[in-house]
Amino acid sequence: MERRSMNILVADDLEIYRLGMKLYLKQIWPLAYIGEAESLHEVINQVFDVFYDLLILDIDMPGTELLEDFIVQAIKYTKVVLFSSFDINEERVVNLMSIGTHVFIPKTASKEEVINSLYLLFKEA
Repeated sequence: MERRSMNILVADDLEIYRLGMKLYLKQIWPLAYIGEAESLHEVINQVFDVFYDLLILDIDMPGTELLEDFIVQAIKYTKVVLFSSFDINEERVVNLMSIGTHVFIPKTASKEEVINSLYLLFKEA
């Protein structure tokens, strides 16, 4: 599937989730560059330095009160996937999806669900 090296940014304030997502991503795109961020502020700083094919963002990390505004701009240039824990605000997820987020993945999703969701996102492109 890999036509070229992918640039992916995984953003979550919890390192364990970033590391887990990176393991899943490497199964799909072994040659991918995968950056990390702990807050939306770090994401914003990094997207000016690297073109990312995919942003995977936790909706509960620091700085996400500006997430809607960021996504409106980001979807013009890249694919955006949100992921979060089971205690999410469903209304906010619906709003984020309506403004252009490509996929929402709950943190409770199985490895296969995560990999399939991401694979299908790029297969359709």
